[in-house]
Amino acid sequence: MNNYEKGYFNLKNNAILELPSHLFRTYSYMVSKDFKGEGIWHSQQTIANDLKVSVRTVQRHIKALAQLSYISVKRRGFNKTNLMKCLKSIVSKVKEKKEEMANNFKKNFNNKPKNKLRFDNFTGRGADYYGNSDLEKKLLGWE
Repeated sequence: MNNYEKGYFNLKNNAILELPSHLFRTYSYMVSKDFKGEGIWHSQQTIANDLKVSVRTVQRHIKALAQLSYISVKRRGFNKTNLMKCLKSIVSKVKEKKEEMANNFKKNFNNKPKNKLRFDNFTGRGADYYGNSDLEKKLLGWE
């Protein structure tokens, strides 16, 4: 008996609705084995044994999940297992964070008064600002 039967995991609702049942089973297994979003590195044979399917079926499921952007597969080299990461939860977390930041920005931006400097919003100085009322006439060439 392994510790797998005792635990639980989180799974996004859209995976239940979007994935066919055979892909959902493989994806939920991968999510349950993914520790802190670092990815899973179990061999295809191990996944096949745990799910009680053939290795070829696991290969097809991994390929289909990668095409649907639910997982990413990174080859790690000769005689090593592939590293598979679950992406949908990461994407949804990024979207939620983006929406939260956008809402916070809108709240802060809308609360600040808008004082823009324009050509026509300055107060005038008057004719004798420099102490000489004839200065304007001299500068304009009227005198």
